[in-house]
Amino acid sequence: MFNKVTSNEQKLTLLLAVPFVSKNIQTAAQTIISNNKHLDFQKVYQFAINHEIAGFVYRNSKSVDLFPIELRERLKGFYRKTAMLNMVGIKETLVILKVLYENGISVIPLKGTFASDCLFNDLGVYPSGDIDVLVSPEDLSKTKDILSSKGGYSLVDTISESDLLKNHYHLILLKQMTLEIHWNLVKRYFKVPAAFWWETARPMEWNGIKAMDLSVENNILYNVFRLFDHCFYPLRFFVLLSAIIEKNKNCIDWNLLLHTAESHRMKKLLVFTLIATQDLMGTDIPASISKNRSKKYGLFKYIVFSGIFSGIKRKHLRMMVYTLLLINPVIWSKVFLGRIFPSTGELRLRYNLPPESRKVYLYYLLNPILLLFKSRKK
Repeated sequence: MFNKVTSNEQKLTLLLAVPFVSKNIQTAAQTIISNNKHLDFQKVYQFAINHEIAGFVYRNSKSVDLFPIELRERLKGFYRKTAMLNMVGIKETLVILKVLYENGISVIPLKGTFASDCLFNDLGVYPSGDIDVLVSPEDLSKTKDILSSKGGYSLVDTISESDLLKNHYHLILLKQMTLEIHWNLVKRYFKVPAAFWWETARPMEWNGIKAMDLSVENNILYNVFRLFDHCFYPLRFFVLLSAIIEKNKNCIDWNLLLHTAESHRMKKLLVFTLIATQDLMGTDIPASISKNRSKKYGLFKYIVFSGIFSGIKRKHLRMMVYTLLLINPVIWSKVFLGRIFPSTGELRLRYNLPPESRKVYLYYLLNPILLLFKSRKK
């Protein structure tokens, strides 16, 4: 679990970030503390905050009082704040699902507050700043109109809807919380038909409201892509993927998952991410997958882990490297050219430019330089 993790503070944080704590984990955490009298708990705390896993660290440590009182109270504050925000998010998500269901729209709630309630059964551990749902492309316009007229939502006026439709995979609506309406769950690097996510979706009922749910295999695939698309940062995304696997490990069809990933040219990404999740979180995956490490695994793992433990800088440059290592050269060349010479809509989204801004042409000229030198610190 701790291969390439050099600091005892990092080891302790990873132990306490697991989605489902056990006595063995708590004992291991206590051992690290007892064997390292000069452990810097402030570093552990800051690492947890940076990676948005403070709720997990608090929950998994509170029964054994691992932290000094002051830091424990700070972690408790994050836990309580997360719980309150998730309560608001769940209430609003259920309103959205009910309104859409009553108007004949099939909808799949995603991650966030839905995961906090249904996966972790604890509203204080997994933070979420917005609400995410998936609808079919055919229902997108109707969904937007229904939520605008009956749900009190409005489109973000600083972002062009046409830019989002052409270059992204979700619309952004605002109310009490931000709502992202997805019509697909992957973009740019892979081509997966929007209908694919619905082929194995299953009916469910959440707090008395009817909706649809992704199959566990497709949920894993979606969260693997999400990790990749976010530069494998923060650790919160690894914790979510680990939880999905651990909670469903007896019903995951691994052969189907691998076959599906291969059919969409995502197998290399899937295998790497599953092994990395095992190395980071101790997640239980089949031996046939964990032994299937490519020759480049060590290099790629070093690059990814350096971002996790040191912070993400020059995100676009990192994504080019990740893409080169995980995607075949033909696709990589198309992605690379798209990064260097994007559409004006993509530039507006990338640099947060207003819909009618003439600065987009300046950014078109500066884009290659910004990709190389613009930092994004986490």
